[in-house]
This record gives sequence, C-alpha cells and structure tokens, in this order.
Amino acid sequence: MMSINRIQQRAFLGALIGAALPATSFGAGFQINEHSAINTGRAGAATATVKDPSAIWHNPAGLTSIEGTEFQAGVTFIRPRGQYTGPGLPSTNPSGADVSQPTTTPLVPVPNAYVARQLSSKAYVGFGFYAPYGLGIAWENPDAFVQRTTIQELSLRTFFLTPAIALKLGDNVSVALGVSLVPATLYLKRTLGAADNGQVLFPTPQYSKEGTVEISATAFGVGATAGVQVTLIDHLKLGLAFRSAVDLSFSGNANFDVPTESPTEIRANFPDQEGSGELTLPHSFAFGIGWDQGPLTLEAATQVTLWTSYDELRLNFATGRPTPSSVSARDWEVVPMFRLGGAYQIDDLTVRAGVAYDISPVPDRTVDATLPDNDRLIWTLGAGYSFGMLRVDLAYMNLYVFGRDLPTEGEDLPVNSAPGTYDGGFVHLVSASVGVRI
Repeated sequence: MMSINRIQQRAFLGALIGAALPATSFGAGFQINEHSAINTGRAGAATATVKDPSAIWHNPAGLTSIEGTEFQAGVTFIRPRGQYTGPGLPSTNPSGADVSQPTTTPLVPVPNAYVARQLSSKAYVGFGFYAPYGLGIAWENPDAFVQRTTIQELSLRTFFLTPAIALKLGDNVSVALGVSLVPATLYLKRTLGAADNGQVLFPTPQYSKEGTVEISATAFGVGATAGVQVTLIDHLKLGLAFRSAVDLSFSGNANFDVPTESPTEIRANFPDQEGSGELTLPHSFAFGIGWDQGPLTLEAATQVTLWTSYDELRLNFATGRPTPSSVSARDWEVVPMFRLGGAYQIDDLTVRAGVAYDISPVPDRTVDATLPDNDRLIWTLGAGYSFGMLRVDLAYMNLYVFGRDLPTEGEDLPVNSAPGTYDGGFVHLVSASVGVRI
C-alpha cells in the first residue's frame, strides 16, 4: 500500500501544478488582441494608422490623431471551442479506447472602454480599460473527462487600466508613453491526481467520490506601454509599439473536497490552505507600415511576443506540505503574428477587411488540456457609420484553429498531456463599439 506521505505528496503536487496556468484564448498563447471593433475589422493591422481612442492598446502614439474629446466603449463576444480525441489517462479511462470530448465554455464577453482628449496642438492624453490576457476553458461532463486530473475548469482574468500621454514632436513624428495597472483573478477546479502519472487518488467505486481541489487567487501587477508614429512621406506611415512584461504574484486559497470515508490520517494531509504562484505576462512589440490617403487606409503589420518569459510554473505552499514549492516546465517560444488590413470610407460609412496568421508559442512537449493551443488563420470584416458626433462600429472575425496531433515518441513527447489529438476548427468572434466625439 502506498504510504500516507507518498499519497499526500503525489496528490498535492498533482492538484496544484496547474493553478497558475492560463486559459484557452484566441490569440496565440493566452493573449487577446480584439479590443476595438474599428480595428478588429482590419484584423488588428493598426499600429501605424490607428486614429481612434483604442490607440491606447494598439499604439498610444495614435492619440495625436484625436480631435477634441472622444469616448469609446465596446465588447467582443468570443465562444471558445475545442475537442480532445484520444485515450486520456489510464486511471480515468481504464478501457484505453479513444473518446472524443468537447469543451463547453460559454460565450465570453471581453469589454473595452477608452477616453482621449486633445490638450493642445502638441499634447494629448487618454485612458483605456481592456483585458488582453485570459479567457477560460471548461470540459464537457467534467467528472468524466479523461484528463480531469489535469483540468476540469479554469479561468484567468486580467484587467488593464492604462493612462497614457502622447506628444506631437513635429508634423511627422508622434511619441507616447503609458502605465498599466493590472489586477488579475484565477480560478481552477480539477480532480485530485498524482503528479507523476495523473492517477486518480480516490478512485470510484472504492470511494464515494474522487475528490477535487478548487483554487481561487488574485494578483496585481504594473506594466508600461510606449509607441511611435512617423510619416515618412505624404500618406506613408510607420508605427512601432511596445508593451512591457507584467509580473503577477498570485495568492489565494486551495480548498480540498476529499471523500469522508477515507482514513482520517489521509484526509488530515489535505488541509485547506493558502498558496502562491508567479506568472509573467510577456513583452511584445508591434510594427506596422501603412498608407493613409483620403478614404483609403491600408496597413501591413507584425507583432512579436516574447513568450520565453513563461519558461516554468512555480507554486509555493503555505503549510510546506508536502514540499515548500513545485516546478513544472512550460518552455514557451518567441512567436510572430502577421496582419494585413484596410478600410475605405464612403461618406459616413466605412467598410473594413483584413487577414492574419497567428503562430502558437506552445511546443508539443508542454501542450496540455489547460491550453490546447495551435496556429490559427484569421479573416475579418467590419463596418462603421457616423451619425454626427456618434459613431457605431461592428466587426466579425473568423479563426480557423489548426488541429494538433501529439507525438508518441521522440524528443517532443508531451510531458503534460495524454496522447491524442486536440481538434481544430472554426471559431467566431463578434465585436461592437460606440464612440462619441465632443
């Protein structure tokens, strides 16, 4: 029989090892880039030519195109989807037969709001609220999911509160700087399982239930953003934007639900307790070159995200049982995203379109059911209409997420996932925003 200490060690590490893992989202990794219906309609190709208050996200130097005072608020609706096909883990699917299980994550609203004001012909200020990292994942019939010792439900939320100032240094050069205040929340639920092989620690029918852990935590971080826009010749514009890394130190509570009929000495080793973990949101750079003349705006842009900051997941346990901390490898990579988009204005109507290709930073070796991520092909359509001071914009985004077949041998053999396939498919996003200029 396995010793009590061994059960405690395997279960506790297995229960908490995913606590600070990000949730499924629809930018590569767990990044969300859709924070304005105006620019979502252009596939986000707006680093050099952004002219609305959402410049605070896309490139704060674009605030120098604001006239008077502008308010803008909107929301993007995202329905994440995914499906795992495979045998799962031996203890969660003893037959070893392949099963197909989808996610059931509900429609997720991602809000954004901005205000920007022209102080003078040279100085501009703005404030933005947006949520660029997060979303969530929940697997259908979580008590029967064949990787339930990895994840049943997971949610990560980050909220950026960003004041920014922009200066027009001349007719052809604008610069900007902003500071982001970043509160974040985390929720995780999973079946108690061993860290080394995912084995269910309290299997049925030996016990009345398998036992679960729920983790809730919060964090607060600070980051920075900066941007430059340059007009090289009439109508030809360059843009460069930078968003800094944000260190988030999560702290919260781990609550265990262990079968009451298990021995008292075992249940005593699963106390509800405090825990902590670290997560660093990555540096990112965006570069764009655009043509803005009369009714026509075109831009080609790229974004590079330094996901190497997410090299490991380290968790600390307040009780020191069974160990003060545990470490799990992530080893994410630096990846680019490529965008091409444009807009054409006809009187008060503006139509938009764009395409993009987004590369996943998650290697096969460390992919798992908390983030079954892969490359995606994107196309977008959008339109806006001005009613005097009021402007209404809508955008539609379609993503095709490529499937991922996990290797069963070689150096990329997954260490965090059961063998099988994470299916791809189409995902739909809808954005809407309303703006007012005073």
